[in-house]
Amino acid sequence: MEDKLATAQEAAVGFARRLRPQDTAQVIDFDSRVVVLQGFTTDGAELERAIRDTSAGGSTSLHNAVYIALNELKKLRAKSTDEVRRQAVVVLSDGEDTSSLLPFEEVLELAKRSETSVYAIGLRSKDPLMGKGFREAEYVLRTLAQQTGGRVFFPSSVEELPGIYNKISDELASQYSMGYTSRNPRRDGSWRRVVVRVARPNAVARTKQGYYGPV
Repeated sequence: MEDKLATAQEAAVGFARRLRPQDTAQVIDFDSRVVVLQGFTTDGAELERAIRDTSAGGSTSLHNAVYIALNELKKLRAKSTDEVRRQAVVVLSDGEDTSSLLPFEEVLELAKRSETSVYAIGLRSKDPLMGKGFREAEYVLRTLAQQTGGRVFFPSSVEELPGIYNKISDELASQYSMGYTSRNPRRDGSWRRVVVRVARPNAVARTKQGYYGPV
């Protein structure tokens, strides 16, 4: 990732510059450690500075990073009932998790309980020895995105990143919220699967795959 870092940083900076003035974002860097380089802010210059301070090298603690990001987002609360806080995590990784203390199952459970969409970008390695490891990382990133109503991308080069970040930005700016009242009276805290279909030809709804019932 070190040889790709400058290009990846520029792509992420481009994404930050497309945020609206009222949007709040933070920057988290992860290798063997997970570091919040910039707490939640609407200041684009601070976000850009933090992005340029990211580094590459060492092992990867992907599970820990996603877990911390989800918990950080839980601290944000809407100021009023009229304010809708759409939450998303955009994660970029180029390899399998090698140093997290948390198992993936625990991270996935937290993601499913959150109101956060995970957009995952997995950079494919051209090293044939990395094949098995990347397949494991691909499963993690794909599952997080599918379960939370996000989206996953697997570019073959960093040159594709600006276009991917633009797609994520456009999607976050044009989402719709839907709700319904369940007729299930049980308060058992069980997982309830939800399927959303659209009648428009060639259109696909990307949504959370379910929710946990009340207890």
